[in-house]
Amino acid sequence: MKPIAIVTGGARNIGWAVVQRMAADYRVLIADVSEPQHALIDGCEYLHTDVCDPQQVSQLMACAERMGELHALVHSAAITAPARPIVDLPLEEWRRVVDINLTGSFIVAQAAIAPLSKSRGSITLLTSRAGKTGFAALNAGKSGTKAHYCASKAGVISLMKSLATELAPDVRVNAVAPGPIEGEMIPRERWPEIAARVPLERLGTAAEVADAVHFLSSAAASFITGHVLDVNGGTLMD
Repeated sequence: MKPIAIVTGGARNIGWAVVQRMAADYRVLIADVSEPQHALIDGCEYLHTDVCDPQQVSQLMACAERMGELHALVHSAAITAPARPIVDLPLEEWRRVVDINLTGSFIVAQAAIAPLSKSRGSITLLTSRAGKTGFAALNAGKSGTKAHYCASKAGVISLMKSLATELAPDVRVNAVAPGPIEGEMIPRERWPEIAARVPLERLGTAAEVADAVHFLSSAAASFITGHVLDVNGGTLMD
């Protein structure tokens, strides 16, 4: 029987692409506040899960345990918000983005430590190019950088490194940092404008991000931990 993988935020966009890619090697438990927009792949299950609710996350881990042995956690659940100058950024909006993107990552990863330590599995967190640069759009300026989103994704990178340090050698922990990716976060009419600023002259796809996630979760990455894998078309080279 295939091992179990949890994919949070797996109902749509990058998360759904990760589910599709991981399903070749795992039985996937999709955790999301929204039901999947597509028919579930054989062997996959869905559980409504708010990643900021420790009780629901505990139920998620129990569901995974009933399915089999948990070998991989992919934490993709996140939100964004409109760009605003920092001086105009409401505190409640800051708290909501940071709570879901960063605190949610902590709650889910913490809950998965015990089963993944037992299986010597892996955690892959989804961060963002914005978490490294401090601005979400390639042409961001005084109109707004999405500071709350950037700060939350920078926190995910630091959290990943803390997890990788503490959980070695039992659990490998890495992150994938997408850059401009086709999908709901970027209006289609802006794709040509943004692509013109990308060295590879196009936006990435959710499937390309999913390939990176699958690699880091696999035995092919068995000597990689504490690493951020950039999938950004060359928009950040560090």
